[in-house]
Amino acid sequence: MEPSEEIRRVVIRFFDALRDGDEEAVSNRISREPGFERFGTDAVEWWQDGDAAARVWIQVMRETDGYPWRLVGDVHAMSEESVGWAGGRAEFDASEGPVELRFTCVLHLEHGEWKLVQWHGSVPSSNEEHGFFITKSVDEIADAVSESRPDLSASSAADGTVTIAFTDIEDSLRLNAFLGDRRWLDVLRAHNEVVKRTTEDHGGTVVKNQGDGFMLAFASARRAVTCAQAIETAVADAFRDPGSPIRVRIGLHVGETVHEGDDHFGHAVNYAARVASAAAGGEIVVSSLVHGLVAQTGEFEFQPAREVDLKGVEGLQKVYPLAAAVG
Repeated sequence: MEPSEEIRRVVIRFFDALRDGDEEAVSNRISREPGFERFGTDAVEWWQDGDAAARVWIQVMRETDGYPWRLVGDVHAMSEESVGWAGGRAEFDASEGPVELRFTCVLHLEHGEWKLVQWHGSVPSSNEEHGFFITKSVDEIADAVSESRPDLSASSAADGTVTIAFTDIEDSLRLNAFLGDRRWLDVLRAHNEVVKRTTEDHGGTVVKNQGDGFMLAFASARRAVTCAQAIETAVADAFRDPGSPIRVRIGLHVGETVHEGDDHFGHAVNYAARVASAAAGGEIVVSSLVHGLVAQTGEFEFQPAREVDLKGVEGLQKVYPLAAAVG
């Protein structure tokens, strides 16, 4: 093995692309071959799929107008035949001063281009609270749940359907930067406790929680909508300060998620996540199926339907905002 100036420059260009928000350059540098792994600073940040890792990097870039890390000092790089590796330090500015990231990466030569096949970033233990909880979007939670396929039979109705809710805090990355890491963790803990407690009180199940994002399951669409309203109210009560920027968005969908050997599970979960992405902060949005089940009860008032383009779903889809959502 020997020092590699080529790999050193590849890694520096990768950081430049992250900083500049160059989505194409970032995506093209990541291997899609089996065996890819990326480890982040938080315990739950472990991706074993290049597409998923690329989406997370790109999400952060979009929300921060460029990835917040910057290189500090030199990048040390080595190679041997078709394999190379590099390491170095980066940092970002937090309210209490610069926070350090240490990173290592492994690259593999694929069709004449060096591709990232492994990435590991960590914050020194004295700053452990800086783990990136907020890099888990509802899409990432949906992907993880669709892959693991947890047993939701206890949360299903007699006909085998489950009402799924996804929730998260609007613009959590910017809030983290604005509040500073210690205050943001206090907000995160308080918010998560509210969602968990309210879900339990309404007979729902927390299927998965990563960072500020949740997937919830209910046997009843009516109960799910009622719980969503209660979450919005409880969050508003928990963050009463004038001008509080904490706004939760919630999306609901109902589908079959208990069948084995078919794609009902993945479709229902992913569609619910897409519906949630159509909601604004402080808003509850339901799919056409949920609307059809609960509107006839007369218990809920809805705003007029709006047509939205949901990622990965062909054609415009109708979603229905609840008129009672907290503004």
